[in-house]
Amino acid sequence: MLGYYPGCTVRAHQNGNFEKEALAILKVLGISVEELSEWECCGAIYPLTNDEYVPLLSSVRALKRTEEEKKEGLLTLCSACYHVLKRVNHRMNNDKEAKKRVENYLDDKYDGTTKVLHLIEVLRDQVGYKEIKEHVANSLEGEKIATYYGCLFLRPEKEMELLDAENPGVMEEIVKALGAEPVIYPYRTDCCGAYHASDKEEVSNSASLKIVMAAKKAGATQLVTACPLCKHNLQHCQKELEDEQKLPIHYITAPIYKALGADKKAEDEQPLAN
Repeated sequence: MLGYYPGCTVRAHQNGNFEKEALAILKVLGISVEELSEWECCGAIYPLTNDEYVPLLSSVRALKRTEEEKKEGLLTLCSACYHVLKRVNHRMNNDKEAKKRVENYLDDKYDGTTKVLHLIEVLRDQVGYKEIKEHVANSLEGEKIATYYGCLFLRPEKEMELLDAENPGVMEEIVKALGAEPVIYPYRTDCCGAYHASDKEEVSNSASLKIVMAAKKAGATQLVTACPLCKHNLQHCQKELEDEQKLPIHYITAPIYKALGADKKAEDEQPLAN
């Protein structure tokens, strides 16, 4: 049983169906998860100064609770949550001073046994592409799907330890397992502009539109990502385009959910999350 960390954005923005689709997919594929009995915001941004310890506390609480509830790992869906939780975990296991300071703040110990997992990682390592293919009920043959990784999913590579930061391929392999054609295009690992969307919209719009147009030029019929902020920026940058110029932006769960027929297979099941 994996512990499940929804995170603030995924839980707050249910209209994107990220959580609903992900939990249904996991159920169809036989992966058991249970939401942590208590969690709080991970902080959204990993602190970049070496003498900041308070911003680590909320993530360590989630990591420690995963240990206490004897879960096999901590699963999250959001690339930002994954980035913060994974890097905080890495620091707690490799920075003695940080570990001492955080444990002093919490007045408790963290053993460091929790493994932080992203949905994509679970699909790759615990399910496998072959198993996904065998569960396909509605092949996506004819679809040309571009995948967008962005920054937080991949870097810093030595700490994230998930994919080749320059040439990732896990989402493309999933797309192939669904029967669709993965579209390879420039900029799929470039930054979308991130939080500049809140104060320098022209910066994020420029960065995101470059990505969208490259994917569209390469023949994509849709663009998928695993990051709520990336999804927002990739959609928002197209607001001035004519409808025929726009490229649909979805979470990576959308084509998987459709291909597995997860809506029909899980419609009578109780929800996994509280």
